Amino acid sequence: MFANWYKTQRKTSQDWLQTLHRHPETGFEVSRTAAFVAERLEEFGYHVETGIGGTGVVGTLLGESASQEMPGRCIAFRAELDALPMPEKTGLGYASQIPDRFHGCGHDGHMTTALTAAAYLAKHSDFDGTVRFIFQPAEELLTGARAMLADGLFERFPCDEIYALHNSPDLPAGQVGIPATAALSSADDINITISANGAHGSMPHTGEDAIVAAAHLITSVQQAITRLVDSRAAGVISFGLLHGGAARNILPETVRLEGTMRTTSVDIRNRLANLLEDAVRATELVFGVSIEIEVTKVAPVTLNSPACVAAAVSSAIRVVGVERVTENARNLMASEDFSELSAIVPGAYFFIGQSGHAPHHPEFVFDKDIIPVGAAIFADLARVRTSHRLNSNTFT
Repeated sequence: MFANWYKTQRKTSQDWLQTLHRHPETGFEVSRTAAFVAERLEEFGYHVETGIGGTGVVGTLLGESASQEMPGRCIAFRAELDALPMPEKTGLGYASQIPDRFHGCGHDGHMTTALTAAAYLAKHSDFDGTVRFIFQPAEELLTGARAMLADGLFERFPCDEIYALHNSPDLPAGQVGIPATAALSSADDINITISANGAHGSMPHTGEDAIVAAAHLITSVQQAITRLVDSRAAGVISFGLLHGGAARNILPETVRLEGTMRTTSVDIRNRLANLLEDAVRATELVFGVSIEIEVTKVAPVTLNSPACVAAAVSSAIRVVGVERVTENARNLMASEDFSELSAIVPGAYFFIGQSGHAPHHPEFVFDKDIIPVGAAIFADLARVRTSHRLNSNTFT
């Protein structure tokens, strides 16, 4: 039984969490973190491969009834290795020892959850098929999954299903939420450059005003979204950078805008991209400026597979009870490159609620009490979904 086993494992898992939290690394520069994960997996008896996509790690365990020749169904679980490039203000006794590096999104907790599940399955390997634990770098850059795929992730380590989880302040602590279709939004980068003939602020008629054009473009886009996109649908454009000018009384020759576009629908994504292009062309006509726009796709929508959703719901109910499982949970407008993996292999991405600050806040603290919740769900999914018959064996 997982609950009884975890009583003896709790301190070790929490020690893992604190060690990972003290030594955060970012992007693909996660060598120490990857080594820590690989060492634990090797200790458990997994076959471990490192350096996938640069610094990714894959650990593989065969069930008692599986073999290299007959590996059976393979179920994979993904966790993130990287932290955020930001300072920590939690005041924890195990706070980050690296300046401006902080596990402020909970990836230390996700790794610990995956390692805990891996440790349990190594001790209780009476399942039919194979499990893989995939530890991915550079999730925060939305490029790590792509790098692992380019390095032959699924060709070298094939699997039938893949799962991932994330802590969420949108749910009560310990509540499990499983979106039915889209779990997370797509992400596109928007880069806009407005060029004009500069002029003195006292004589704007002698040139073009790129700053007013930028202001008009931003407001027109925001206003149009509310009329062109169904209010029940999810689509948002936000500009986080506006740069132009060097003096208060001079109209600049160039203004730079950078933003992001997020949706949970390919159709809405295309409509918003067309809206941006139309708004740019209209602004050029009205203000006499020249505008270059580039919209770059960064990550697709994270879409859950119906079969994997049903499996995750069943496992969550077995672990925490039906009253603590939210089916058809609300998706988030954040983006994740797990979407790159689940676009190839059927999968499901789900949430576990926790209280406190939201991820990316300098005072965010991962709730260590949800480690056994996620680990038990992973372990149950491994045991049930590797079954030759995909039966409904219970797991408590």
